[in-house]
Formats: sequence, structure tokens, C-alpha cells
Amino acid sequence: MQSMSLEDIPAAVADLWGITVDAASVLLSIIVILAVLLPTMYLVKGSSATMIEIIMLFLTICLLVGIGWLPFWILIAVVSVMAIAWAFLGSKVVVGGD
Repeated sequence: MQSMSLEDIPAAVADLWGITVDAASVLLSIIVILAVLLPTMYLVKGSSATMIEIIMLFLTICLLVGIGWLPFWILIAVVSVMAIAWAFLGSKVVVGGD
């Protein structure tokens, strides 16, 4: 029996479903992200729920980049969008916007 590493799973799924390896790695990454975030959203309540969900999303994406399922630029894009959103919300609080 041949052992399979985490990096080989997208290639095996791509062969099984007849899709490209990139598409398989993105689909598997979405499944892992949802498997982590959905229970987190269900279990975490209160004022710190959004921050905990963002931290869990960031850690999950870091894990997926680390095992090679997602390219590094996706991590950079997610961090950039979160920074822009944080700056936008912070400026609304400072100026007292609508």
C-alpha cells in the first residue's frame, strides 16, 4: 500500500473528478474553510464573535497555504481586504459617519 501526503490529496481528487489540480485544491480548501468556520460561527456568541471568526479564517488560510493547497497570493489578498475593511470601519467611527 502506498502512503499519501497532504500535498498529494488535490491531485488524487483531480484525477477522481476529472478536473485540474488547481480547481481541486481550491474546492478542497473551500471545504476545509467551511468545516472550520461553520462550527465556529455556531459556537461563538457575543461581541467578540466577529474577531474570533476572522482569526479562525486567517489561521485556516495560513494552514492551507502552508500545506500547499492555496497559493500565497490568496493569503495576501484576504489580508488586504480585511485591512481595507478595518480601515474603512475605523474611519467611519472616527468621523462619526453614517
